[in-house]
Amino acid sequence: MDSKKILSVKAPDSSWLSQYFTQSLLDARPYKLDAPQGIKIKLDQNESPWDWPVALKEKVAKRLVEKEWNRYPDAMAGDVSKGLSDYLGISPDCILTSSGSNHLITVILEGLAKQLPGKLVITRPSFPLFESHAQYLAIPYETWDLNANFQYDLDRLPALPDGSMVIFASPNNPTGNSLPKKDLVTLLKAHPKVLFLADEAYYEFDDEPYTELLSEYGNLMLLRTLSKTMGAAGVRLGYLLASPELIKNLGKLRVPFLLNHFTLAAAEAIFQDREMRDFMNRNVANARAERERMFKSLVDVTRGQGVEVFNSKANFLLLRWKDDEKCQKAYQSFMAAGIQVRNISAGPGLKGCLRVTIGTQTENDAFVDAVKAIG
Repeated sequence: MDSKKILSVKAPDSSWLSQYFTQSLLDARPYKLDAPQGIKIKLDQNESPWDWPVALKEKVAKRLVEKEWNRYPDAMAGDVSKGLSDYLGISPDCILTSSGSNHLITVILEGLAKQLPGKLVITRPSFPLFESHAQYLAIPYETWDLNANFQYDLDRLPALPDGSMVIFASPNNPTGNSLPKKDLVTLLKAHPKVLFLADEAYYEFDDEPYTELLSEYGNLMLLRTLSKTMGAAGVRLGYLLASPELIKNLGKLRVPFLLNHFTLAAAEAIFQDREMRDFMNRNVANARAERERMFKSLVDVTRGQGVEVFNSKANFLLLRWKDDEKCQKAYQSFMAAGIQVRNISAGPGLKGCLRVTIGTQTENDAFVDAVKAIG
């Protein structure tokens, strides 16, 4: 194909254009990931290291070929909500689907947080998009800071007037800890007129999911994804669980035809194929076993190195160096060895911290050896 000249697009005068953006959006940093070359082992995005079986992919491909690509998909993905309903034992009118859970963060902040009569409170440190999207939307917020050991402390939670909303993650990313269910119940009872949004992206790796609390507390919302335990990061499918009234109104902000034919075809396999259920169960079992093995190995090899390894209830581990300069040298050493981990040391409260995803046994051993080699 002949190469075409690239059109030069004229930029408007910045002093005129800037008035269209809020100052908070102009000041906020965009979401960014390192994308270096020469990476052999990818342990930076908490993905499952196990891809779908080829036979299962072929079933999805067959479904996809049979779709009419010239037609729009189901506007609100009703079949996906039905599949989730059967999987979770929750009514479809309590489920809102989306192309990944990240999109739903914006929907929730737009629909609920922009006009709070109380205050917005966000856990720190936690998934950075919570704070980022609040900043993009110019929504003021306070933080619920974890303690020095990255644990939730109810005494650190800011005062919550009626009409407030609290956003937290359990298990928390990037620290791996959970808010005990009994502590969440305490908060839900003490603040019946405050909304609590729990990001449960990693809930299948934990032993205390909050699902059953939805039947008792109308002020609880649960945000989840199929990216982790289902090994479906490339499928892009997330969902929100909440009361029918909340789902109905937030659904007005969820654009129609959001899930494409591929996502819908993959969802059919996820919820209808027994092989997929077996695959997910193996994913969870393997990740839990490797997490515990890797934790013990890292504790052993870092003893005396000034490195603290935090145990986790998710599919990743957090390492904290007492000396941030040594942390950066370690990060560069891992990258030079072709092992990509997540450098989160620039995040609030995360100085000297790296996060490593649980991979295959071979990948995990390679990372442990790389840590050991640093000395």
